[in-house]
Amino acid sequence: MKIFYDTEFLDDGKTIDLISIGMVAEDGRELYAVSSEFDQGAVRRHGWLMANVWPSLPIKKNPAGQRGMDQLDLAHPDVRPRKQIARLVAAFIGDTPAPDLWAYYSAYDHVALAQLWGPMSDLPSWIPMQTCDLVQEAKRLGVTPADMPTQADGHHNALADARHNRVMAKYLDSVAR
Repeated sequence: MKIFYDTEFLDDGKTIDLISIGMVAEDGRELYAVSSEFDQGAVRRHGWLMANVWPSLPIKKNPAGQRGMDQLDLAHPDVRPRKQIARLVAAFIGDTPAPDLWAYYSAYDHVALAQLWGPMSDLPSWIPMQTCDLVQEAKRLGVTPADMPTQADGHHNALADARHNRVMAKYLDSVAR
C-alpha cells in the first residue's frame, strides 16, 4: 500500500532539521505532526521558510501591544517532540501492509524521515529504506510539470502537500494505464 508524504525542514547544508511531516495512506489514514524541537530562531532568519512554511504551523500569536515574536504553539496537539513523532510515524507505517513510500522531490524528505531515528542504520526494519519519487515517475511516463494537477491551497503545509501528492499519484496512475 502506498503512503504519500511530505516534510518541511530547515536545511543548513549539514543538517536537515524536521519542522513537520504529513502522511496519507491509500486507505485514507492520515498523520500530521510538527516538531517541538526545530530551531525557531533559524526559521525566523530564513526568508523562504518564514514566508511559506511558518504561516501553516500552529502559531501562538502575541497579544496586541506585547513585545516579542509569535511562537510555535507548544500546547497544540499536532506539536510533539521528535521521539514521539518517530513513534507515531513508525506505527503509521507499521500498520500499513507492504508500505511503499512516495513523495514529490523525495530525496530530502526521505532523509528527514530517516533521521527521526538517527543514522540510517537505526531505521526500524519495517520502514522502507527508500522513497519513490513522483517527479521521476512523471518523467518516466512523459508527463511534464504543466500536465500535473495543481494544488489549490495549503502549499508547504506537510499534510496538505501529502494529500496533493496522492492526487498527483492518482493522475500518474491514470496516465500509465
